[in-house]
Amino acid sequence: MNGLAGAVVWAVVPFAPEAPFRLYAGNRAPVEVDEPGKLIAAARKGSDSEFTFLVPGKARPVLVVSDRADERLGEVLALRLLRLGALTAREREIVRSNEDPGLYHLDPDRFALPTENAAIIAALVRVHRSAIDPEPVARLGVDELRVVHERIAIYYGLDLRQLVRGELERLAAAQRRRGG
Repeated sequence: MNGLAGAVVWAVVPFAPEAPFRLYAGNRAPVEVDEPGKLIAAARKGSDSEFTFLVPGKARPVLVVSDRADERLGEVLALRLLRLGALTAREREIVRSNEDPGLYHLDPDRFALPTENAAIIAALVRVHRSAIDPEPVARLGVDELRVVHERIAIYYGLDLRQLVRGELERLAAAQRRRGG
């Protein structure tokens, strides 16, 4: 499944579990747990900490932001999309002009989706590769994907200073080797 970074693909994406938690209980009605403390306390006491949650999900398009998958997990990182029709006319114009750092506009002429969309920078999801249609709807260019990555780093407050410092040191060393 390599090569999907920057692609918009259709996938089955569950929502994140939230309280009250509904747990699968075999042949009985789902068990409802009001708050996470009960589940966490059971896990701390050594009980099985793996539960089968009943959560809603959707078959929806997502923007794959990284297709590097740990083989133990088999998941890729993606962003959920927002239909621009859910916004006011003024909000749509702000998104289309890329003035909203929380939404990345997907040009409807390039992205053949049922409606005009934007990637929601704050809506990172992990999607298992078995839940993805590997045929891309369309792709972002390298520079466009770089902008999305930058927005994700800024939104989540990722401290990339050491990474940048290391890259600058690597470039300086390469320049010294070339005699510059």
